[in-house]
Amino acid sequence: MCAVTMTNAGMADEKSSAKRNELIQLLFKQIDGEKIGADYQDACRKKDESGMIRALAAYYRNRPESIYLITKFKNKSYSVETAERALNNDFTVINIPWKFESGVNWIFNPTWKKKPVNNEWLWQLGRMYFWHDMMHCYRNSGSERYAKVFEEQLLSWIYQADKKTALSGPNSHNTWRTIEAGIRLLYAWPAAFEVFRKSPGVSDEALCLMLGSMYEQAEFLRHNHKKRSNWLLMEMAGVYTFASQFPEFNDAQKFRLYSAKVFSKAFCGQMMPDGMHDELSPDYHWVSLTCAKNFIDQAQQLNRMSELPKELPAAFEAGFDAFIALATPGLTAPRTNDCYTFDLSRVMTTALENYPDKELFKWVASHRKEGKAPDDKPTASRFLPYAGFIAMRSGWDKDALYCCFDVGPLGMGHWHWDKLNINIYKGKEELIYDDGGGQYEFSVYRWYGRSSADHNTVLVDGLIQMRNLPKKVKRPIDAKFVSNEVFDYAKSSYTDTFGLMKFDGTDGDVIPLSKPATHTREIRFCKPEFFCVVDNLRTADGKAHDYELRFHLNTLKTRKVRQYPGAVLSDYPGNEYDILIVPLFPEKIETTTASGRNKPLMAGWFIGRNDMARHKATTVMMLAKQQKNFRFATLLIPVRKGDKLPEIKSAGRNKFKVAVNGKLFELDLTKLNQ
Repeated sequence: MCAVTMTNAGMADEKSSAKRNELIQLLFKQIDGEKIGADYQDACRKKDESGMIRALAAYYRNRPESIYLITKFKNKSYSVETAERALNNDFTVINIPWKFESGVNWIFNPTWKKKPVNNEWLWQLGRMYFWHDMMHCYRNSGSERYAKVFEEQLLSWIYQADKKTALSGPNSHNTWRTIEAGIRLLYAWPAAFEVFRKSPGVSDEALCLMLGSMYEQAEFLRHNHKKRSNWLLMEMAGVYTFASQFPEFNDAQKFRLYSAKVFSKAFCGQMMPDGMHDELSPDYHWVSLTCAKNFIDQAQQLNRMSELPKELPAAFEAGFDAFIALATPGLTAPRTNDCYTFDLSRVMTTALENYPDKELFKWVASHRKEGKAPDDKPTASRFLPYAGFIAMRSGWDKDALYCCFDVGPLGMGHWHWDKLNINIYKGKEELIYDDGGGQYEFSVYRWYGRSSADHNTVLVDGLIQMRNLPKKVKRPIDAKFVSNEVFDYAKSSYTDTFGLMKFDGTDGDVIPLSKPATHTREIRFCKPEFFCVVDNLRTADGKAHDYELRFHLNTLKTRKVRQYPGAVLSDYPGNEYDILIVPLFPEKIETTTASGRNKPLMAGWFIGRNDMARHKATTVMMLAKQQKNFRFATLLIPVRKGDKLPEIKSAGRNKFKVAVNGKLFELDLTKLNQ
């Protein structure tokens, strides 16, 4: 190591000059001169700052290509449009576009001006995802325009970003949030360094400042990381990547061993025995798996697998198996908790890099064209008893009928307050939705998207489910599940509190919580045609209540069905199938629909995430007024457009006959599990 005293008359201002000198000084102290070579060591002995910078940059410009970074870089798709816009400091973050007129302001957030406020805009801008697109265009074209703008953006971030705000400043202005630092080091910064290091348009000093900043961020994470959550996984993956890709630093081995130990303990603790990540979101389940893959891939390439705990690879593989257990017929993951629509073929293509001989992964990655389908013994349905997801499916074919029934805990993060929600697919078409909860903005729509009012369950007196525990279970969930060739049956209850969030954003999250009633839901899947959902509401305080059953349809077109009182049939434009919703006891209920309603309680909104913007939809509401105890019994039947509607007839007390697609089903609501 070598330290020198530096001056820099060329910096634009005193603050930038101080930051520049701080990073260069840090770099010289932390780099292992023996690994860099004689020219650097000679300049160090002479205290020749310019020579040291020149020798360091020359070493990194000429060192061998990183197989890990270049492979990862090449395997990621890119957008020329995104790269070209980035050259003009024009970005779209969380679906919100903004163009900076004179350089990027890394601590500015346009949603402070254009409501609703969403601090994710500023934070995610600082992840530099667009550098990936610029890297590809640079490699393909050789145009130094991309290198020039990369350097401008790099230096402007270094000089604007203030580490002090990460510890004491306003979090909304914080580009040094630990998750952002982890994500930067996990890919964008080391990959950009790898691609642009050979550019004659990137100065030696810029390369050295980038090295110093990466070390500073890794050191910051080493001492300020989270104790748990998916943040910790990304933070440690970032530290591990920096330490693995830049072994010339004195602390590289220490950082590597520390991050591997902390990560492995956290990852194996967060992945539950059924293979699902404990935040119970397919989105963050995938985040966790990609972080584990980061460790495993680099350790394998650098022959350091002995540094990783032996239980890590097994937990990693089980996570992919859990994805498949939940797969919809369209080979997506159902949206649960905060989540967007997730393409599992992409996930399994990635998994095959680690498990090239696993036939099950090939089957999903190839959209059923290769490999072997999942085992259907005794049936194709699955129950993840720690995550609490029951996936009922008629088979593994692309046209199967599917229901995801959520009987589990809240999840350790990104949770929604609902329990007993269902979402239903016929083939690739989602007929009854869970929308994923929306963006992380401060708005009534975000609060609604997380509430049970935006899920397919029951409200009591206009109150929504409001539970805080459990977030995770240590034992298998006490829910009933039976699956055979003829039917699936599942049963679970909600016995916790109800309340009402103040969707207007004023102080105080909820009105006082209470336990007015309990809700038990039973589902019988009459294979392969339809679901019978029975909701039993029981007063818990001895009083009569209003019970409202909700189903959410991503269409504005529905119609009543004359022959079935209270029934609603969807009309999905472009779909092959619609959903017929039939109450079996319509006498005491009132069926209505709402689209884009904000009062008295929101309804009829699809609160989309990354893949879909917020838009109006339809909420079907079945209301039973002033009942102590009440039972909803509802048939949910996919109907191919143009086909004859099913025939539904009473066959005695609690008994019904249902004729669908030439098949006759006999239902006894008192014996749904038989």
